[in-house]
Amino acid sequence: MKTIMKRPIAMLLALGLAVTSVAPLAAQDDGSDYDFANQSFKERWERTDRPVADGEIDRTWMWGPEANTDTLLEEYADSPDGVRQVQYFDKSRMEINDPTEDTGNLWQVTNGLLVVEMVEGRIQVGDDEFDHSPEPANVPIAGDVDVIPGMTYAKINELGLRYIEGRDEGTLINEAVREDEIVVDEQYDEYGVTAMEHVQMDGVDNTVASPFWGFMNEEGLIYQDGEYAYGDLFQNPFYATGLPITEAYWATVLVDDDPTDVLWQCFERRCLTYTPDNPDGWQVESGNVGLHYELWRYGDEGHTMQDIHVGLYAPGDGGQQGYAFGCEDSLVTVDTQVQQQVTPENDVRIALQKLFSYEHDELSNLFAGSPIFVHTVGVSDGVANIWLVGDPELAGTCDDPRFVEQINATAMQFDEVDNVNIHLNGEEFEMGEQQ
Repeated sequence: MKTIMKRPIAMLLALGLAVTSVAPLAAQDDGSDYDFANQSFKERWERTDRPVADGEIDRTWMWGPEANTDTLLEEYADSPDGVRQVQYFDKSRMEINDPTEDTGNLWQVTNGLLVVEMVEGRIQVGDDEFDHSPEPANVPIAGDVDVIPGMTYAKINELGLRYIEGRDEGTLINEAVREDEIVVDEQYDEYGVTAMEHVQMDGVDNTVASPFWGFMNEEGLIYQDGEYAYGDLFQNPFYATGLPITEAYWATVLVDDDPTDVLWQCFERRCLTYTPDNPDGWQVESGNVGLHYELWRYGDEGHTMQDIHVGLYAPGDGGQQGYAFGCEDSLVTVDTQVQQQVTPENDVRIALQKLFSYEHDELSNLFAGSPIFVHTVGVSDGVANIWLVGDPELAGTCDDPRFVEQINATAMQFDEVDNVNIHLNGEEFEMGEQQ
């Protein structure tokens, strides 16, 4: 990677820009906190978890208090360039398979069939493609080791719990999995938990337990369109969980040395638990599937990171912090990190995705908060052809040069890139034609 950003002299002169060096500015954090990978991920998190983070309501997290990783690229054959943008949270993973999908569509952001992958011991790398190299995950399905003793994703597979026919709706649930057997224990009758919603579709034949069906259809305080409101936590009851892949079973476990009854049930995307003795808002909880999956897939070492920079600007600075361009702004590069890549195309792609989500206390970022995504990137003969989709919300003549210069500063740091061609929504980007 280049240590000094290269600028094509002809392009600079055409834009009326001074050819000066660009001073890097240190990043504003120590890498322990992660920005949301894009605006869509942020909005999904905010709907249910911002009220909890802000202390407006006391209830369980749907995703987790914050992102656990930076923006990542993972192999996916049916996404542009064969990769998709993902980000991990305690409870799940957010992903965008098709960046051209309407941002208003609930399913533009999905959260992965992580439980199915860990149960079956295969990683989905395309709509119909799988990596069968890993073993099923020998990780407890919820909480720490003492929460559901002995019940792991691998054990669900080993015991064939996915293939037990769903209970009839209204059936009292008083079964537990003990010593590899399903046993009836009437001590659980007192909770009055029943099989409520029988799901038979896409090869699934399981019945959602009443506490979980209530959770999946719960209404409460949400954050939407920049304000608090009252509405459905999930716009589709199966959005967060996916379809059920097991029946619900009880377990009695030790919590602070006290025997505690817990009901559990696994779905395609999450495993849920119900603890009747917990306070309201915390009786139904989602296991830390995102944490479990990331550890299973990547191991203790996690993700290898590389140092890069992103191009931001100081409005009206007149070149004091970097080089002057456009409306007397200064282009300033800021040091940060991204996941290490193996191709020039993915280097450019992940750097741009980092740019599009980057927030800085002192400098401006035209892209922050905008629904814009990288569709494809091609690098050949020193030229990076970049196709973007979305709405960068350009307003006024000053925003066009900001759009171009921030992208150039970010893409041209790599040795393989000497020039950039930008396409937005299928059309070559032309200065002054976007208002």
